[in-house]
Amino acid sequence: MTKENIIIAALRLFLMRGYKSVSLIDVANEVGITKGGIYHYFSSKDDLLHVSLHLLVDRFEATYRDIFSEQNTIKTVLHSLIVERSVENYFKDLLQVTESCTLDYAHFVIEVMSKFPDIKQRIEQNSLIVCESLSQKIQRAMEKGELKSGFDSFALAAVILSLVNGQNSLGSHFQSPVVRQRMMGTVSGMLDI
Repeated sequence: MTKENIIIAALRLFLMRGYKSVSLIDVANEVGITKGGIYHYFSSKDDLLHVSLHLLVDRFEATYRDIFSEQNTIKTVLHSLIVERSVENYFKDLLQVTESCTLDYAHFVIEVMSKFPDIKQRIEQNSLIVCESLSQKIQRAMEKGELKSGFDSFALAAVILSLVNGQNSLGSHFQSPVVRQRMMGTVSGMLDI
């Protein structure tokens, strides 16, 4: 049993049930070890949360960097975020959950941000990094003519990320491929891409 297996199991449970509703015994049972096995790596549930969230945020940043890579056009990036839900699918694979399983990122983030100021700071920093990266991608797309010019690239990046994160919070109806395609069509039309 590795430390990462414990982290993955803890994240899966935290995202499915909320931080307060998960005990170290729940995590141990999920992994198939004793509670003492967790204490070999982590001093407390809070310690496990902190380590888990740092891993999650690091992986978020790396996944977004891949999506925003130079070879991807802005239309490819938007399709990846809105239609394919690449970030969410990466994390479902990482956390070994089925497509029907709901991971409540929004509730979990709000729950832990209110309790842990250092985690709040890291999540806010991550959001800013992702928004600035998308803003740079939008700016380059305007310069290349992939996207009509005249947009405030940072504001547009914030709108796109809000749309993606909001879509995840609205429930299963908004996750259907048909709705995601309609959203992409509307965004493409508004941006003239």
